[in-house]
Amino acid sequence: MRRFFVGLLFTSASLLLLERLIDWRTAFVVLESADVTFIALAVSCLLFSLAAKTFRWRLLLPADTAVSTPRLFRIMHISFMLNNVLPARLGDIARVAMTSNQPGLRVGHVLSSMLTERVVDSVTLLTCFVLVSPFLPIPDAYVGWLETAWYVVAGLAGLAILSAILHRRITAIGSRVHLPGALHANERFTEEARSFSEGWKQLFSRGHIAQIWASSLVAWVGAFAINYLLMRALAIEVPLTVAVLLTCTTNLAMLVPSSPGYIGVFHAAATLSLIPFDVGEARALSFAILAHLVNVLPVSILGAIFLLAGRESLSFNLGAIRRRAAEPPVDA
Repeated sequence: MRRFFVGLLFTSASLLLLERLIDWRTAFVVLESADVTFIALAVSCLLFSLAAKTFRWRLLLPADTAVSTPRLFRIMHISFMLNNVLPARLGDIARVAMTSNQPGLRVGHVLSSMLTERVVDSVTLLTCFVLVSPFLPIPDAYVGWLETAWYVVAGLAGLAILSAILHRRITAIGSRVHLPGALHANERFTEEARSFSEGWKQLFSRGHIAQIWASSLVAWVGAFAINYLLMRALAIEVPLTVAVLLTCTTNLAMLVPSSPGYIGVFHAAATLSLIPFDVGEARALSFAILAHLVNVLPVSILGAIFLLAGRESLSFNLGAIRRRAAEPPVDA
């Protein structure tokens, strides 16, 4: 509940900032002139990107389970739809519940796959930002912000390298940590921890690692294309590198607590990222509104259709997930 109210605070602050800076009526006038053809192409790229992410998700789950990629596609859209309409990212909880209910899968498998997704996405986005940042047509007044971003990325890269170097030592220390007797002797807890470890190892399996990173790159190239096409739809003439930057900043903004659907924080991040590139404030806001609609409406509509079709059950709660985690493994 606290996160929900904090999210509302960030959303309100973002919308108030945009309301003070920009004439919304002009932004909606710009929206009316958007090229529908480019919007349709952007929606196609969105579905293509989500298909690539679903394929990657299947690779991150145990190979010997019977869950199919089309079913994961349905589950992913339902969870996105719920995240867009419900607070506290309840869609993620639904995703864990629906997926762990499949034969041969445990809660640990699903949680580790979702964590690995975040890691792969973060590395992919940061790498793409580093590659395109030298080619961004940034005015001198904003160079300092770019340099700050480089320092942040360098710090994150340093932490990642340090973690890799100390991986074995950290693992050894962890193995010597004395768990409370109840947990140490709890076979169910041990089995769930093992399933989490098995899921995490999928990222480093020789048979999947190339496909996982390739599908991740394909998914994010699709995301870059969405932003580029939507800018073209609004006659915003900037290079493709700006579309990459927009993807990075808007996805970073989604980490900030907000109302369902990332209203406000997404719009502020997209608008403020475009203004430095000689894009009018109203036109920048019109892009933010259009990009939000394109990223939210199609997946929400598909998620609602899949949910109403009745193929996936939402009769779950936190207790149900805990009970699922406590069950013995089921052979696929």
